[in-house]
Amino acid sequence: MRRDDEDDRSGGAGGSSWVDRIVIPDDISELDAEIRALHRERRAQRRRARLRRLTGSGRTGGPLLLVALLLIAGVAGLLVMFQPRRTSGSVTPLGTAQATDRRLPDTQVTLANGSVRSIRELRPAVFALAPNGCRCDAQLGAVSRDVREHNLKFYLVDRSLPRLPKGLTDTSATRLVESDGVLAAKYNAEKDGKRVAGGPVLVFVGSDGQVAEVLPKPTPTMVERELSTLAPSAAPAS
Repeated sequence: MRRDDEDDRSGGAGGSSWVDRIVIPDDISELDAEIRALHRERRAQRRRARLRRLTGSGRTGGPLLLVALLLIAGVAGLLVMFQPRRTSGSVTPLGTAQATDRRLPDTQVTLANGSVRSIRELRPAVFALAPNGCRCDAQLGAVSRDVREHNLKFYLVDRSLPRLPKGLTDTSATRLVESDGVLAAKYNAEKDGKRVAGGPVLVFVGSDGQVAEVLPKPTPTMVERELSTLAPSAAPAS
């Protein structure tokens, strides 16, 4: 039994005391490793304490965190499910229907003899828009000759009865009146009701009624190319 006056360092019956096992280094820097380990342990303890505060103390913290994560995942899934999707081939791009229907506008024209027809009935053909005032008789004459060689009809279309270019007759070029200027506006032969400067705009229409090409500034090479495309499927024009 230990007496009150017994020295703690005695270690009992002649044994060594725990104090004897303490080693005090001569240089404090020798304890750097232990100090760093102690700091790491304290930082880890502080992190665990913050985590416990965030998740709540007691046994309910884990389930509450799991429920919160499930709710977040559910909301994210709904957002992905109902967002607009882009699919290839199933959605018709804007303007596709208009692009596939390349027919002339459904408008009436008046011939030189006073008869009225739908311009869509006049096919296959080449239309020269807004020729009045273009000062391009030679160009119109050359186009008329090329069109006849390909067994197609050539029409001059303007708001008032077009003047026959020099060297052309009503047989080689049929004149049409389209007083509203619908064709000229659609194919940019007119702007704000006034004809655009330059030669006539040529519109090439196939036997199916579809506009094959529009040439705002035609050249002989371009005209021949388009006529060669129309001619193989072109029956005698009406």
